[in-house]
Amino acid sequence: MSVRYFVKKISLKFSVMMTTVVLAAMLVWLAAAYRENGSRAIFLPDQVMTLFPDPKPLTAFAFTDHENRVFDLSRLKGKWSFLFFGYTHCPDICPTTLATLARAHENIAKSTAGAKDVQFVFISVDPNRDTASKLGQYVSYFDATFLGVTGDDAQLGKLAGQLGAAYQVEVKPGAENYPVYHAAAVFLVDPRARYLAVFAPPLDAQEVGRRFEVLRQLDGPKAI
Repeated sequence: MSVRYFVKKISLKFSVMMTTVVLAAMLVWLAAAYRENGSRAIFLPDQVMTLFPDPKPLTAFAFTDHENRVFDLSRLKGKWSFLFFGYTHCPDICPTTLATLARAHENIAKSTAGAKDVQFVFISVDPNRDTASKLGQYVSYFDATFLGVTGDDAQLGKLAGQLGAAYQVEVKPGAENYPVYHAAAVFLVDPRARYLAVFAPPLDAQEVGRRFEVLRQLDGPKAI
C-alpha cells in the first residue's frame, strides 16, 4: 500500500475524532447557554437535532405492540427510545426513515456502549389498517428488533400531542386507500421517559448516531 493511502487513512481517523470532540464541546456549550438564557430549545448549526434543556416528562398512554403486548409509559423507562410516527401504507417517508434508523441502529450497536439500552418504536397513526401482524411484518423488514405499536385515536393523541407530532388521517367512506399526513421527525425519549430531543428530516444515519452517542456519554439530562 502507498504512503498516500496511509496518510489518507490517518487523516480520516483524525477527522472523525475531531468531529466527535467538537460535537461534545458544542453540546456542553449549549447546556451553558440554556442555563444563561433560559431558552427552551436550540438548533445545532447543521440543524440535525434540537436538544431541550428541560426534558419534558411524558404522561400516561396505552398502546398495543406487534406482539399484542401492552406498550405504555413503563416500556419507555430504562431505555433510550427513538419514536417515529407513520403508517404501513406510506409510500415514501416511512420506509425511507425506517431504513435510515436501521442503519443508525447498526452504528449504535457497534459503539462501545452498544444498543442494549436503546429501542426504536414505529407508532402507527392508522390503526384502522395497521393490525398487529401487519405491523410486525413491516418493522421486521427493516430491523428485527424494531417495535411496531398502535392504539385508538384517543391514545395516539395523548402521546402525539405531548411530542408535537402532528398527523391527520383522511378517511373516506368505503375507501380502502386513503392518505395519512404525519410528521417526518424522529423523537428521542430518555431512560426516565422524558422528551429530550428531536431529529429533523432529512435524516442521516451517521449523524443521528453521532449525536446520540454524545448525548449518552454526557448522560443526557444529567449533563444539562
